[in-house]
Amino acid sequence: MTDVRDHKHAVILSGGGAYGAYEVGVLKALLTGQMPQTGYTKIDPAIYTGTSVGAINAAVMVSQDGAGANGDEGVNFLENAWLNVIAENSETCGNGAYRIRADPFRYLNPRCLTNPAQSLAELTEDSAYLAQDFLRRSFNFFNAPGNLETRALEFVDLSAFVSPEPINSLVRQIISLESVRRSQKALRVVATNWATGEAKTFENKDLNNDDGYKALLGSAAIPGFFPPHYIAGEPYVDGGVVMNTPLRCAVQAGGDFIHIVYLDPDIASLPLKVLQNTYNTFDRMMVIHTATIIKEDILTAAWINEGLEAIERASGGETLSDGNVRDFIRAAGQIEKRIKSGSPYRKLTIHRYHPHNDLGGGGIGILNFRRERMERLIEQGFNDTINHDCDENHCIIPKD
Repeated sequence: MTDVRDHKHAVILSGGGAYGAYEVGVLKALLTGQMPQTGYTKIDPAIYTGTSVGAINAAVMVSQDGAGANGDEGVNFLENAWLNVIAENSETCGNGAYRIRADPFRYLNPRCLTNPAQSLAELTEDSAYLAQDFLRRSFNFFNAPGNLETRALEFVDLSAFVSPEPINSLVRQIISLESVRRSQKALRVVATNWATGEAKTFENKDLNNDDGYKALLGSAAIPGFFPPHYIAGEPYVDGGVVMNTPLRCAVQAGGDFIHIVYLDPDIASLPLKVLQNTYNTFDRMMVIHTATIIKEDILTAAWINEGLEAIERASGGETLSDGNVRDFIRAAGQIEKRIKSGSPYRKLTIHRYHPHNDLGGGGIGILNFRRERMERLIEQGFNDTINHDCDENHCIIPKD
């Protein structure tokens, strides 16, 4: 095994709402040197890429580095943020990610009535917002073309009842954009341009002023739940719509020892009985879609390794088999581009970390931020990582 310190490590963090706490556990194991596949060496990632909640976790880690914290300190800060700022617990009213507008249960909760003035202000603001939203939709209903059924869809929008103020405040509280730009670690945040359907990658230098926070919030804006965030007049939403696990960004930034953390379980472990209701059917469709994209990206990485190995054989005077030639042809275009750019590929090592069973709650579990659940997810991510099995996780390990 080569020394892991000879590589440029990259951490890729996917989207998944509340399941993002699992990523904290994985980071704890990696950055504190408790993973056997890294020889129990503390890794020091040079690159962080992320989508949605993964973008926020990645930005926190880079921000902490820019503020002078080492890896242990950075992940401790991230864990504390999840448990004491983001999570909902017996001492708080709601969570740090979202708030349901005019929620009657909120006003029946004694913890939410400790500050009556704030509760009254929220209720007044929510009532005014919902009234204005209803008037706007009524106007669209009466003036939009189409039949009655089509125009009635103007009134169907669950996001109107969701206040994004908690997450808007959260990212400004736990992430310093100045520290992100100061950090020597590369950050790549992916959001989806809702107008064009294309992925947009934001780098350290792009995270400047309020637009920088909008990029992070846009990456985490689940369509239909959170509103889009506008940057230079363009609307941005959850990067997971087109790139839930931004592996290519990490490779393009020069990473050659890749740690991918994604939050979907093995599809085969999900019981088929969930197909008996529409909600879980759509949830399974999304899991399959995400898993397919991840597999395609990792397969591309495997082709790059095989193409480089074919070049090594040819350079050593070996006669290439038909399979070796095929391997070279599949990866030749990408390898050539990198050579011309002056930063040729190195063989890629890829470790994958993800839960093998459902994390609980189905698709709606992404909205469950109860503290005891956050603690459980962090612990599971940590344990899964220290017990990481490359055969089980289909890692990519290049031949020496």
